[in-house]
Amino acid sequence: MRIRTKLILWYSGLLAIIIVMFGIIVYGFMDRTLVDAVDSTLDETATQVIRNSRVQRFGEFGGPIETMIRLPRLDIFRASDVGVQVWGVNQDTPRLLDISANLGDWHQPLDAAALGIDQPRFSNIKINGREMRVLTRPLTAQGDLYANVQVVALLDTVNEAREKLLLVMASSAFVGVLGSIILGMWLSRKALHPIERITEAASKIAQADDLSTRLEWNGPMDELGRLTKVFNGMMGRLQDLFSVQQRFVADVSHELRTPLTAIRGNLDLIKRYGVDDESLEAIESEAERMSRMVNDLLLLARADYGGLTLELEPVDLDTIVIETHQQAKVLAKDRGILISIEHFEPARIVGHVDRMKQLLLNLVGNAIKFTPDGGRISLSLRQSNGKAVLQVKDTGIGISPEDAKHIFDRFYQADKSRFRMGDSSGLGLAIAKWIVEAHHGTISVESEVGKGSTFTVEIPVLDDNHHADDDDQPVSRLRHRLMPER
Repeated sequence: MRIRTKLILWYSGLLAIIIVMFGIIVYGFMDRTLVDAVDSTLDETATQVIRNSRVQRFGEFGGPIETMIRLPRLDIFRASDVGVQVWGVNQDTPRLLDISANLGDWHQPLDAAALGIDQPRFSNIKINGREMRVLTRPLTAQGDLYANVQVVALLDTVNEAREKLLLVMASSAFVGVLGSIILGMWLSRKALHPIERITEAASKIAQADDLSTRLEWNGPMDELGRLTKVFNGMMGRLQDLFSVQQRFVADVSHELRTPLTAIRGNLDLIKRYGVDDESLEAIESEAERMSRMVNDLLLLARADYGGLTLELEPVDLDTIVIETHQQAKVLAKDRGILISIEHFEPARIVGHVDRMKQLLLNLVGNAIKFTPDGGRISLSLRQSNGKAVLQVKDTGIGISPEDAKHIFDRFYQADKSRFRMGDSSGLGLAIAKWIVEAHHGTISVESEVGKGSTFTVEIPVLDDNHHADDDDQPVSRLRHRLMPER
């Protein structure tokens, strides 16, 4: 069942229930009001008759006492369309004492079961198929019951009002439910139209593989407006991810094809001219390059799906910076590049020693590759606003603003035509970004073409309480399931 049909049925069903409940309440209230009006008329008539009646008792001393009931003219006190009977009940058999003229020759009790009662009683009867309302009141004297006054009124007016009210309520309910269905169809179509547009857009994307489709929204920023905005944002994200995936596959193919081509070329030379040291060294170099690339890809893949688990513990960054500085000088010893530490301030974080060292070596190695001979590379470590700030600054060829947006993408090369110092898989900065995010930090780059680049890493530091605990007892290791934000 479609959502539109469900909405209409729910809306109409709820409205029908409300109408029925409201009708029951109105019908009950009106019925009670009409019946109360009849009862009030009957009670007033009976009261007038009883008030103007007299019970007299007489007899000789020691003899039997006789009772005489003097009744007023019933037609004087009765209300319009109200009939009156007075029945004597002080003997074994009730006898009719008087009857109003409008009852004609109806000499049967209006409510035989009520004769002889000493409390007022209302009842409904049918005479000749017509419903009537009867009130029976006792007529007493000195605490003794002598007669019952029965007053009756037709309920034709009440029944007619009931029927008309039911007809009006049924007609109103039918018109209301029918109108709600028509209105619900119009409202649901208008309300769900943006959703249908989103469905059509998604269908076109699935059929045409067009991720550039966007929805236009000119209405208020309500639920549907936010849904449209989220959909457009999702499509933009998917388009970016799809483009990255296409470029990633293409770059992987290109990066793997280059060493494979070199290996095959050297193997052809060996087959043709025999084994020589230069060909073997070239094959070994390219094989090592492919091995590093595959290992890096495996590392990133495991990080992507959360299959990589690191044990995090308090780490002194200043120690890692010093060790990285020493290794960097060895890497750049044949290049004439000056590597120094500018600002140095001890800092401790919760991290993984090997991964943090890999992060710094990737940043320093990247700086060495793109810094000409005789250039300078500086490392710095300081604390700012509860964070450890690591910086690697070089005087290399720099990065353009457009390339800086993609510098951390996998296999991204800012300039395909420029030379590269040494072998590179194009994954170093992507791995660096993953390591920083795994440590709940951020990484950024500031660069100017021809003047150099500065990579900045910020990672939360441990507070003083952690330092105090570390002096007294071993620090428990924290297991961290890595699922980096994409």
